[in-house]
Amino acid sequence: MFKPQKTYRMTSIIFFLTLFIGSFLIYLNGADALASFRPDWLQEYLDGTLTMQNEYHGVSFAAFEGKTPDYDTMRLAKDRALDELCYQLSVSIKSRFEDNMAKKGDYEEQHIVSSLFVSTRKVISGVQEKEKYTDPKDQSYWVLLAVDKKAADRQLAQQAFINEVADRLEHKQEEILEGIKQITSILANHMQVYTERMNRLERLLQTIDTKVGSTNEQTKEEYASIRQEIVQMNAGRKGYEESLALSQRQQGEQIKELMIQNNELKNMLSRISGRIEKDYFLALANDDLEYKAIHPDFRITITPDKGQGADYVKGEKVRFLIQASRGCYIKVIYISSVDKDSGQEKKTNVLLFPNEFDRNNWINAGETKVIGSQGEIEVQEPFGKDIVTVVASASQFTDLETILTRTRGGYYSEDTSNTRGTLTLRTRGLAVVQPKTGASVTPAGKPVQTVPMATDTCFIVSHP
Repeated sequence: MFKPQKTYRMTSIIFFLTLFIGSFLIYLNGADALASFRPDWLQEYLDGTLTMQNEYHGVSFAAFEGKTPDYDTMRLAKDRALDELCYQLSVSIKSRFEDNMAKKGDYEEQHIVSSLFVSTRKVISGVQEKEKYTDPKDQSYWVLLAVDKKAADRQLAQQAFINEVADRLEHKQEEILEGIKQITSILANHMQVYTERMNRLERLLQTIDTKVGSTNEQTKEEYASIRQEIVQMNAGRKGYEESLALSQRQQGEQIKELMIQNNELKNMLSRISGRIEKDYFLALANDDLEYKAIHPDFRITITPDKGQGADYVKGEKVRFLIQASRGCYIKVIYISSVDKDSGQEKKTNVLLFPNEFDRNNWINAGETKVIGSQGEIEVQEPFGKDIVTVVASASQFTDLETILTRTRGGYYSEDTSNTRGTLTLRTRGLAVVQPKTGASVTPAGKPVQTVPMATDTCFIVSHP
């Protein structure tokens, strides 16, 4: 998409970028903590994509007041996570028992699930606390529990366990009804997770609507499909919410439909999350929303000179207009499009600004900074969707001098094979500071990034 100023031609810069593709930005101590806002295991759980090889798992949370969770909050979160694990186990083994139970009596499916849940809750052993996380912003304490699959399967295959399930179905209806209430409570916790994720997805919808304003119909259709999926999920969530409320009013005795709806929502959320993760623009825009939530008063915007998502043709000059709500340091990264016919999956990330020709990356509040003002950004092959993202920080990026020295008069670039690499690229070179007392820490024990920062992403569509 771009070529250097004056005497630098596109062909030479491509050669140069290829030559220096092996260079990587400096990883400072704590860079991993900057790459995401929550631990990976929790983010995957919220996206409906968490899997653990050779282990069954349960994740849940409890809200707390004040700066840190107390003992009762931590205990409640752990109990809920154990309930979640036992519920998942009871659902996964239900088919093994249904035929057996049907021969012994006319038992409803929800009674079988409840009996399995209560029995599993009583006999399961070997469960370990794998991870925990305190979210100071949402004031919630999260726990991840896990148990070895083979060990759990052995326990649940024992005749004593099978006999207990059958005995409960035949004689202990009060325990079964209590188990159904507990399962309904578990599904209500799922409802909270779906609502939180839906709120985030709705904000992403607003971003999509804003960012595709000037694009062509084909590109609008690409994003219209995921927009429709998010809308459908929201409709499904509302139906689930209504069913849940009805079930709770009826003392939780009808859970079969709830379980079906819950599974459908989880699958839909997983599918949507997968699409967002694979699309560079969506992944970066979703990341932008996270920073806006963390630092709501710190805003940065980037807009192509012809409007959001505008079309540009070969040889046309492109400028990007940047504005910030406060004085800050910025860097601008360009993610090149890939020729679909080549089958190439990697994307080239180019540090457009600062560069060897302009190192002053400070921008004042309310000022409009123009990237490409010298005519150095020009549309070239490969054509397609070109993404440009800006990162703003209250502190200077610590690795820029080293990076610009390495470029030897050109532009720094780096290849990534997935969106995670680009997300990490944005936050490299930011200093990690010591958190305040009671601040959250990542599982690795590294302090969470507290330097105020903001990001924004736009794209254009280039054509021959």
